[in-house]
Amino acid sequence: MTEASDTLDKPGITWLASYPKSGNTWTRILLSNLIAPDDITDDNFAPLHGSISSNRVGLDAVSGLPSSDLTDDEIDLLRPDYYRELARTGDERQFVKVHDAYHGNGAGKPLFPADCSLGAIYLVRHPFDVAVSYASHQGHQDFAKTINHMANPAHIMAGGSKGQLRQKLLTWSEHYLTWHRQDQIPVLTIRYEDMLADTAACLTRMGRFLKLPEADDKQAIARAVEESRFEKLRAKEDEHGFRERPEKTERFFRAGRAGDGWDLLDDELRERLYTAHRDVMEELGYKP
Repeated sequence: MTEASDTLDKPGITWLASYPKSGNTWTRILLSNLIAPDDITDDNFAPLHGSISSNRVGLDAVSGLPSSDLTDDEIDLLRPDYYRELARTGDERQFVKVHDAYHGNGAGKPLFPADCSLGAIYLVRHPFDVAVSYASHQGHQDFAKTINHMANPAHIMAGGSKGQLRQKLLTWSEHYLTWHRQDQIPVLTIRYEDMLADTAACLTRMGRFLKLPEADDKQAIARAVEESRFEKLRAKEDEHGFRERPEKTERFFRAGRAGDGWDLLDDELRERLYTAHRDVMEELGYKP
């Protein structure tokens, strides 16, 4: 873990970075329940200031340009200054969800500039479980297809004429390595499995990294954990819906557990994942 900046009490961006289906949304909900519990409503589970890095509407509003008239590469040239403007005009810190790998644009500039960044919380999850959850998120159970995506250095989400800006994911391993090889933005890495095993301890680590006044308030931590339990989130989604649920997905809060990859992937698919991502899995302590 790289120590966070001493300016975390000032406006700026904290990146919540992850490969898809690794606990990013749950983390945002946990932080919302810790920092802004009074702002949570039945249809807004995570009211923290900030949005997603791929926010096309936000980029259009700030740049004054219709991004639909630009190529994905041209949009990437605008994104660093878009994030700087978000940080400059905000009166408090913003939490921006990121599924992009850490990479540069055509001008050689990092997509996520350090000069407006307060730090990044990187969420990582065992790739066996990611494969199952990511397939479900896309509305299918073709796990081999998803595993191919996870090993494809050209894998992207959205872009083109879609509602969100292009997000370059690279491979599952490269996504992790790009965020951890860079030394411009402080990074705290949290494993999804550790969040499940001891949510309070992980939330406390995040709070201390972010220098939140609530970080060592055990009562506030316990309340945030209780209000963010998957059973409660599923019940709220069933009753009120969830705005981030993709159309093809039956529900967003599907299981919230570890081990589905061993139950649903056959030996050959698990071996393919391990062969492709052995080094990073071993670095993270993930067993095949």
